Amino acid sequence: MLVLVAWAPRAEGQAVVKAPNFSSDAEWIDTGAAGKKVPHSIKGYRGHVLLIDFWEYTCINCIRDFSVLKRWYAKYHSFGFDIVGVHYGEFAIGFKVSNVREAAKRFELPWPVVADTQGSIWRAYHSDVWPNRYLINQEGDIVFHVEGEGNNRPMEEKIRDLLAAAHPEVMKIPLDPPEDTFAPSCGICTDETYVGDWFGRGAIANPKGYRNNGEVTDFHTEGAPADGKVMLSGRWITQQDGVTSADKHGDAQLRYHARSVYAVLSVDDPKKPVRVYVLQDGKAIDRSEAGVDVQFDAQGSYLEVGSPRMYYLVRNTAFGAHLLTLEPQHSDFVLHSFTYGNNCQQDFDQR
Repeated sequence: MLVLVAWAPRAEGQAVVKAPNFSSDAEWIDTGAAGKKVPHSIKGYRGHVLLIDFWEYTCINCIRDFSVLKRWYAKYHSFGFDIVGVHYGEFAIGFKVSNVREAAKRFELPWPVVADTQGSIWRAYHSDVWPNRYLINQEGDIVFHVEGEGNNRPMEEKIRDLLAAAHPEVMKIPLDPPEDTFAPSCGICTDETYVGDWFGRGAIANPKGYRNNGEVTDFHTEGAPADGKVMLSGRWITQQDGVTSADKHGDAQLRYHARSVYAVLSVDDPKKPVRVYVLQDGKAIDRSEAGVDVQFDAQGSYLEVGSPRMYYLVRNTAFGAHLLTLEPQHSDFVLHSFTYGNNCQQDFDQR
């Protein structure tokens, strides 16, 4: 669910909402700053308009909105607009600084990023969703807040209003076109599917369910999964963070309805990739409907899973309901979650 929250102008004598400073236990990744020295404190941005973007590198909602933030940065940075990306992990892979650094480079983020591995900044801002954006004015006060993907027009308008005091010419820069990628007419997708036992939201449909003790469970397919559910076959280890293949003979079946499908995947050793065959409705994915990470060989369509990240699996030509099957060819393949895209969420940079 997307929530728009804005701080109204303060009344006489009312305390301002000061932006908490960045904590000293976080690690800065300044690759996006092109070698320039950037402030590592809120005070260092005084006189500028600053957007704090809480993101997570496997989060499709964050990834889809990167293009929006990049447009704003290109349009307004020269007038005193800055962005700092604060990364706080969702899965265990998101708390490894090297993974965050690689993701910032892969997405070509032009602003500095701080890896908040201890969650100190996350908690100081009372953040609990990705993406989560706090707009800070030239005096260091939080003046606008948007939770979740979208609601971009009100945020851009507020950025321009703040900058216009010193640079009235920004009001001549065209606003981004209005958008509503969650409109019912775009299609209502399956909810995010956590395959691990994620705080009671785990999607495994097998009667054996979760063990979460590190032991291997031998699963058997028992009927077709319901929408948003996953049916396992073969030997798997089930934990909160995801499920891990214990041999090369199992598979995971997902029933979903959407236009696109993405999956957060990893392996125990990224230097030893695992090939995972991907089938849709019992057959290889058609080349015209394959996600950018899908490859093909004589056997069919597959992923080469090495880097721990979100993978692009399916980009159907039309919104619909399907059965997706993943067949890992080795043990130690980890399936964390599935997310989806509707008809209005296709035009973004996929990398």
